[in-house]
Amino acid sequence: MTFDDRAYVPAEAMGIMTARTLANSHPTLLRLLEPDTSVLDVGCGPGTLTVEIARRVDPGAVVGMDVNPEMIRTAEEASPPGNIPNLIFYTGDIRESTWDGEFDVVNAARTLQWIPDAEVALHRMARAAAPGGRVVVLDFDHTAAHWSDPPKPWTRFYEAFLEWREAGGLDNAIARRLPALCETAGLADMELSPQITTVRAGDADFFRVAGLWRMVIESRGRQMVAAGRLAETERQDAFDAFTEWMQGPDAVQTVHEACVIAHRPAGC
Repeated sequence: MTFDDRAYVPAEAMGIMTARTLANSHPTLLRLLEPDTSVLDVGCGPGTLTVEIARRVDPGAVVGMDVNPEMIRTAEEASPPGNIPNLIFYTGDIRESTWDGEFDVVNAARTLQWIPDAEVALHRMARAAAPGGRVVVLDFDHTAAHWSDPPKPWTRFYEAFLEWREAGGLDNAIARRLPALCETAGLADMELSPQITTVRAGDADFFRVAGLWRMVIESRGRQMVAAGRLAETERQDAFDAFTEWMQGPDAVQTVHEACVIAHRPAGC
């Protein structure tokens, strides 16, 4: 995997994932976790949430997998093999996996948005779930994001971000397709939970939530520059403008996500 691959996660983006907890970023999964539940965490990144999952379901087996070897190295540095007996990390592509009926829960949080053929990934996830097991997918609708009175350099950056993603075959509104993708994968009994998160200047978590986009500018922005989608001066201008926007008393950000819980039919 190289810097040019959209699934590659630059080091600057690490803080986006390490700042997350199940409570603040994936409450739907949190309520499903019980002791002795086996879990496959697809696109685990640096393993922050995977470690929390493993502690909550102990002694259930947990596998954190990511296509990016650097992410797995970081995860294993934070939680060396054997440190948490029921947890292992694995470098691999879910689209090439051969698991069949092995996990009570198969989770992918904000992962399918980075996979061009998300249908293949979800089929493999469905197969990895045990009959009667659950598949949980959470992802963004980037086309619905909104910022109050956004500065022009930020608007330019975000438009380029969507164009860069689309050019790589990525679905900017994949959250809207999650139910259909699950149905195509043979999953049933779906529970859809739209998630709209609005933060305002003065909110306790405003800088953590809105500040994630500064990390996107610093990480994905450099990939966009390398791909010719953005000039370096435009990337820096977007960073400065968004930082200044965050300091304003009227700053408001709204992002849209959706989460689906679906089951592998018991007879499959």
